[in-house]
Amino acid sequence: MARPALKDRLFTALCVLGAVVVLVGGMARGNPRVAVVGAVFFLGYAGLQSVTRRLTPAARLVSGSEADHAERMAQFRATRLAGQVALLVAGVGLGLELGVEWGPGLWVAGTALLVVAVFVMGLAWFSPRAVTPRR
Repeated sequence: MARPALKDRLFTALCVLGAVVVLVGGMARGNPRVAVVGAVFFLGYAGLQSVTRRLTPAARLVSGSEADHAERMAQFRATRLAGQVALLVAGVGLGLELGVEWGPGLWVAGTALLVVAVFVMGLAWFSPRAVTPRR
């Protein structure tokens, strides 16, 4: 397997450095929960980026790096679909708040998960399909 590019190694190193800074800063302020959660977030992001660099078309669709025109268009369409769903849900939430005074609660987190799920499903739907030649 080829060695990762310098920018990829630099990004991973900066994420690990960020994790250390957040961990030390949180511990110094006496807040170990924030320190650990922040450090895990940075390390997780570095790990996610490292994994997506080694995967093939699906990872390129998510990250947008080294994608060809068809993959960029699939990412654009999936992003547009997720944005439309987010606007629809925001409108429904505003209507519920103004109409029946239904305050925000757990459904806000559910909405965030829904938008991410719609984005992933949109990537799957709009992704360039591998065309097999017919005989």
